[in-house]
Amino acid sequence: MEKFFVPLARDPSLQLSCSFIPNSPSSSSPQTSLIIFLNGIGVPHTLWYPVAQLLKKDNEKCPPMLMYDRIGQPASRGRNQDVPGSGRPRGHGRDCLDAAHDLHELIAHTAAKHLGIASARVDTLRVILVASSVSCAIARLYAAEYPSTVSACLLLDSTLANSDTVSVFPDPEAPGFDAGNLLAGVTVEMLKDARRKIARVYGSEAENPEGLWRGTLPGLLPCADGPKLPGMPWVTVLEHDPAVFPAQVKQMVGLPQIMTRTYFDPAWHAYHEGLAHITHPELSKGPMVAKGCGHLMQRDNPQLVADEVSELLRKLSGDKQARL
Repeated sequence: MEKFFVPLARDPSLQLSCSFIPNSPSSSSPQTSLIIFLNGIGVPHTLWYPVAQLLKKDNEKCPPMLMYDRIGQPASRGRNQDVPGSGRPRGHGRDCLDAAHDLHELIAHTAAKHLGIASARVDTLRVILVASSVSCAIARLYAAEYPSTVSACLLLDSTLANSDTVSVFPDPEAPGFDAGNLLAGVTVEMLKDARRKIARVYGSEAENPEGLWRGTLPGLLPCADGPKLPGMPWVTVLEHDPAVFPAQVKQMVGLPQIMTRTYFDPAWHAYHEGLAHITHPELSKGPMVAKGCGHLMQRDNPQLVADEVSELLRKLSGDKQARL
């Protein structure tokens, strides 16, 4: 494994912390593919190491792998800037589309320095994106910005990109709200409390330590099921185990489990059902429940994640158009 920093052209003082695992020494064919792991907010790229190690162990011809921390994440250098007058919190000057542009710059650097592919030909590289949480939205935006460069996506418990997330809980102050329709055990005060608590952590306009602004996501990706990804890559969608997640949310933000089961989980599942339609039906798998896993599947079951990546590699190996 090689570790290095990549300065960004927009500001060389901003440097992405990266880990790169080359392909197997026994492979003599020219390298045309790259697996890239994308983190959720505040999650270090080192959490992908066990998945990468399992992939190397289980796949003799595994493509090279790249993982990195975005600006504002633990090991990278520099901070996101402000956008005066925007209404954003301080230090939230970059959004998910900006993160997709940074990713393309990182891929161009890696292709030139480690794969022998000149910058002018970087879009000939076939990319396999393994994304978690908010980075599932970044993966979709990347595929749209750089058409037909993505051969496959493994999307792990995507953020609800088309929602402010707070709205999955009914608003007791909205016109027409009827408390008489609430499920037994749910009260108006519980709804108000849930909306406040979710807004602080999961809300699209919530401040986060990384400084990645999510407020533009509902406008950038207003539909779970579209637009279709250019080039129609293979897409696999995994979602957290509803038997595990309510307790996780209760521990994280203090939300009663009945509120996650009644409102949060059904909305999240519906989003994942839509997400499985962003490619051709024959190239789609899921959504599937990752048994025993909470939100971070790469931590809870790295073997499962590695197995799903391996399956995508097998599919790509038989797909001449993907050129794996």
